Amino acid sequence: MTVEQALGRFQTSSSVNARIFRAAAIVGFFSVTVKLVATAKELTVAACFGRGDAVDALLLAYAIPAFVVSIAAGSLNAALIPTYVQVRETEGEGAARQVFSGAVLCSFGILIALTILLAAVGPTLLAHIAPSFSRQKVQLTRHLFYALLPIVVLSGLSSNWSSILNAAGRFALPAVTPILTPLLSLLLIVTRAREWGIWSVAVGLVAGAAFEFGQLFGSVWACGLQPKLRWYGLTPALRQVLAQYAPLLGAGIMSSGTTVIDQSMAAWLQPGSVAALSYGNRIIGVLTGVTSMSLGTALIPYLSGMVAKEDWGGCRHTLTSYSRLVFTIAVPVSLFMVLGSTQIVRLLYQHGAFTASDTGVVASVQAMYALQIPFFAVGLLHVRLLTALRRNDIVMMCAGLCLVLDVVLNVFCMRLMGISGIALSSSLFFAVSSAFLTVATRRLLARAERPGMGVHGVDVGGEDRRAVLGESDGLCSRRSTNRRRARFSSAEAGSGVRQR
Repeated sequence: MTVEQALGRFQTSSSVNARIFRAAAIVGFFSVTVKLVATAKELTVAACFGRGDAVDALLLAYAIPAFVVSIAAGSLNAALIPTYVQVRETEGEGAARQVFSGAVLCSFGILIALTILLAAVGPTLLAHIAPSFSRQKVQLTRHLFYALLPIVVLSGLSSNWSSILNAAGRFALPAVTPILTPLLSLLLIVTRAREWGIWSVAVGLVAGAAFEFGQLFGSVWACGLQPKLRWYGLTPALRQVLAQYAPLLGAGIMSSGTTVIDQSMAAWLQPGSVAALSYGNRIIGVLTGVTSMSLGTALIPYLSGMVAKEDWGGCRHTLTSYSRLVFTIAVPVSLFMVLGSTQIVRLLYQHGAFTASDTGVVASVQAMYALQIPFFAVGLLHVRLLTALRRNDIVMMCAGLCLVLDVVLNVFCMRLMGISGIALSSSLFFAVSSAFLTVATRRLLARAERPGMGVHGVDVGGEDRRAVLGESDGLCSRRSTNRRRARFSSAEAGSGVRQR
C-alpha cells in the first residue's frame, strides 16, 4: 500500500477519525515548528561547545528534572483525561472541573515533594549516575542540577494546563507554547555564551519553563476553562484518577528510566559518549516527539469518548486505520534516516568545534536509533487505547519488560558496537514492546465485543458489565443507576398514558 492510497483510504473513514486527523494535523504542524527551533538550538550548542565536558554535565543535570516531569505530570494527565471525559459526558462540565481541580492540587503537592526530595538526594544520585566524571565535572553537573530544579514544578503545572485545553478540543496553543523554551535558550546562547558559557543554556531552560507556565495559565483563564482550585474531597472520580495514576507512574518511571540508564551507561565509555548519544538521538527525537505529540495528544480525548460510549467497533476501526497509516509513512522515513545518516549529521552538526571524527560517531548512533521509528509509532497507538480503556496495568507490565531488555541489550550491544550499541538496544526493545502491546489491545477488544464480557476478561452481564468497564469506586455504578432511573421514569410515563 502506497502513502497516497493510505491517506485516501483514511480520509474516507468515520467522522471521529476525521476529527482525530484534524487535531493531529494541528498538533503536528506546531510540534514540527517547535522541534525545528529546538533543533536549531541544539545545533548552536554543538557549534559553541562541541562534545565537551560542559555539554555532558548539562545533559546529565537536565535529564533528572526532565525525567521527573515526564513521569509525575505526564502520567497524571494521561490518567486524568479518560475520567475527565467520562464525567463530563455523564455528569456535566461542572463535575468535570471539580475532578480537574482535585487533580491539579494533587499534582502540585506531588511536584513540590519531588523537588524537595531531589534537592536532598541530588549529589548522591549524580555521583552514582556518572562515576567516571572528574571532580570538576561532577561539581559543574551538581551546580547545573540545582539551577534546573525549578523546571520540575513549572513544567509539571504547564502540562496540567495543557491537558484541560486538549480535553476541551483546543490543541493549537498547548502545541505551540513549548517553542518559548528553545527560543529563549537560543537567544541567550547567541548573546551570552562567551560570558556565561554553558550557563546560558541552563538559564534559557528555566526562563522558558516560567514563560510557558504563564502563557498556558493565562490561556486557560481566557478560554473560560479555569476551575476554582478547591479541594472537593476524595471523590469517586478522583479516586479513579489516582487508581490509574499509580500504574502509569510505574510505567513512566520504567520507560523514562531507560533514558537515564542509557546516559548513565554511556558515561562508562570514553569521554563525549553522553553527548554523542544525545546528538544522535536529536533528529530521531524530533520525529518520534512529533508523532507522540500529534497522535498521542489527539487520540486520548476521542478514544476516551468512544470507550465511555462502549463503541468497541469504533475503537477497533480507529486503531486499524491509524496503524496502517503510520506504518506506511514511518518505514520509508526510517530507511531514509539509516541510509543518509552520515550526510545528515555532516550537514547539521559539522561546524565549529564539531569535527569530522565526531560526525562518524554520531552518524552511527543516529542510524541505530532510526530503526525504532515504525515500532514507536505503532506502539504509541496501542498505549493510548489502553489508557482510554483504563488498563494501565498492561502499560506498566510492558514498560517493565522494556526496562529489563534495555539493560540486558545495552550490556551486550555495547561490547560489540560501543556507543552505537546503546542506540541499537533501544530500537530492539521498541520492536518487542510494539508486538506485546498489539497483541494485548486486540485481545481486550475481542473480549469487550463478546456478549457479557468486559475489557478485564470477566464474564458479566447487563448493568454489571458497565461497572467492570469502569472502576470499583462507584463512578460507573452511579452512571448505571442513573440509566435505570431514566428507564423506570419512561416506563411510568408510558403506563400513565396508556391508563389515560
